Amino acid sequence: MQSKTSFFNLALFKKNISRTWIVGLLYFIILLILIPIMLIMDLANFDQDIYGKGYTKTLVLLNHIAYIPTSMWGITIAIIVTAITFWYLFFKRDNYMMHSFPVSRKSLYFTGVISSITVTIVPVILVACITSIVAAVEKAYAFDAIWFWALTVCVSTLLFIGIAMFSLMASGQIVTSIVFYLIFNYLFLMMEVAFKIAAGILMFGMSDAMSTIAYTPFTPVCFIGENCLVNVLESYDSMGNVKSFTYTLPGMKYLIIYAIVAVVFITISYILYTHKKLETVQDFIAVPFLKPVFTIGMSFFISMVAGALVAGMIDALKLQYYNTRYAIAIVSTLIIGCIIFYATQMLIEKTFRVFSSKKFGFLIGYSLAAFAVLLCMRFDVFKVEDKVPAANDIAWVGISSDYTMVFSNPEDINSVRELHSNFLADKKELRDVNRLFDDVDGSIFTIKYKLKNGKLVNRTYSVVDTNSDKVSATYLAACEPIVDYLNNPTRIKEHVIGNIWDDCNVTSLQFSQYIYSEKDNDYFANYADFDDLKESEQIEKNNRIYAAFLKDIDDGNIFTTTFGDTYNNKELQKIQLFNDFSFTIKSDKTPYFSDEQAYWDWQNENEEPSYQQDIYAQLTTNCKHTLKALKDEGFYTEDSELVTTYEYNKVMGYDESEDAIYE
Repeated sequence: MQSKTSFFNLALFKKNISRTWIVGLLYFIILLILIPIMLIMDLANFDQDIYGKGYTKTLVLLNHIAYIPTSMWGITIAIIVTAITFWYLFFKRDNYMMHSFPVSRKSLYFTGVISSITVTIVPVILVACITSIVAAVEKAYAFDAIWFWALTVCVSTLLFIGIAMFSLMASGQIVTSIVFYLIFNYLFLMMEVAFKIAAGILMFGMSDAMSTIAYTPFTPVCFIGENCLVNVLESYDSMGNVKSFTYTLPGMKYLIIYAIVAVVFITISYILYTHKKLETVQDFIAVPFLKPVFTIGMSFFISMVAGALVAGMIDALKLQYYNTRYAIAIVSTLIIGCIIFYATQMLIEKTFRVFSSKKFGFLIGYSLAAFAVLLCMRFDVFKVEDKVPAANDIAWVGISSDYTMVFSNPEDINSVRELHSNFLADKKELRDVNRLFDDVDGSIFTIKYKLKNGKLVNRTYSVVDTNSDKVSATYLAACEPIVDYLNNPTRIKEHVIGNIWDDCNVTSLQFSQYIYSEKDNDYFANYADFDDLKESEQIEKNNRIYAAFLKDIDDGNIFTTTFGDTYNNKELQKIQLFNDFSFTIKSDKTPYFSDEQAYWDWQNENEEPSYQQDIYAQLTTNCKHTLKALKDEGFYTEDSELVTTYEYNKVMGYDESEDAIYE
């Protein structure tokens, strides 16, 4: 007769601890080494000039704690301890024996959960106590950071114990339970990745969809590690010394939510355990309602990604029209989905006899649903392809083509939105631009919106050279306004050169002369030397060339965009100079804003602002003002020292097979 007196059984608790204490001990030793011992080693060298001026022991402690993982410990230790504790569920003899003892399932379950929590949480608390003692002795006063780290690890561990219990109850096989555990933890992320892979291959403008993957609270193992950790903010002076520092302990609201979710998972798992039949041992899925969910999920997401990859592979072998590519994807998805559907049924039922009229009807229903979802993607029912964020939601918008520009001014944001909307007005031809104009040089351009809530909307489009006489009027109507907008001289100066373009001095300038040696059959670079000039005289010389450079921008000869291929275009190579040209601009009062760094999020808010920037430009033979100024100022003396990319490649023997085309 089973006892039904309590949730907890002391004898069983001791038995569970006896099987898992070694895991807890190893966990404690690892944490002990990584946190207090490593901290002691760091602080032991504190007075030996390893740290720069401004560093304190508190800052060393904060930086140490900030880089110690949180959720990664929880997700690992939780499944190990719970799997050992509930090992008996996956072997028939042990399963029947344990449930024949005079202990209720309630006691078995909650005693197992309590022992698992004890083994996984106690090491964290002990290490936090030891670290606090070390911090007190070393006078590194950031105890709240230490215990915030401990709280984060404890909550994440509790959450993963709940998910682990759900996984253990969902299957009758230990290996499958561990696989389910990983799937459940990354389920939302995997679903998002699956949709974005398919969208990146099939949907217009979505080829960079994977670049906007962001960890959400539905993937706690990733989200906690990024959003619930000690955040240290440091500011430095020009010498790299710490001026000041502060720290925050963000994510407390998420920890509270995760703690509640953990309790919900543990409760649901208990309900599943009370209804779990003993004969489900060794079953692939032990919970009936999860069988169709697993079957449909596996069939749909795997087949959708596989179908899109088949279409993408065929398109790579031979360029297809947009509708043809989608048709291939749909047919491939449905065929692969049917195969996976029956394969999953065989796995669940452990038999090959799964072909019945009932299952066939279920398959038809699933196939129709999958077909409907793919059609929704094709016809952009949810307006993903046509999405242009509202102006009030946009922090900045960037356009990246041959050059990168970022606009945060409301007027510019509205202008780019209008250009984007106009571009999307007739997608039919734009979707097939590479197929329709396959003999025209092409490239890509990207429009990226950074929203005020921190999210990104990224769209990348294939385009071809707008200067070609082979493109249609429809294509030009969509693309020329964007090209004209990017090629505006003032816009080029402000966003390619930068915000200090009209309030700066050119502190240095380099231009390479190329001299051909018949003996070596090679070009040798040479740079003019003006060491005899004073610094002010050198700057005046550079500024005169810079003024000529700006005139060439006004004439449309530098930093222009055509949407054509700038790397393999032989005609363009005939006017592009192989000579290197670069200069450094510097402002005395205005910090430099880099459009490219903002676009790619390379900016570090803790760094001192920079007042200068290196600019590299590809000159052409059309840059008459700049070339004349360079010659007048003595940066080169003979026109023979100017070498085009085409001439250089021809002399050096590059692309000889294609030279005959241009003779």
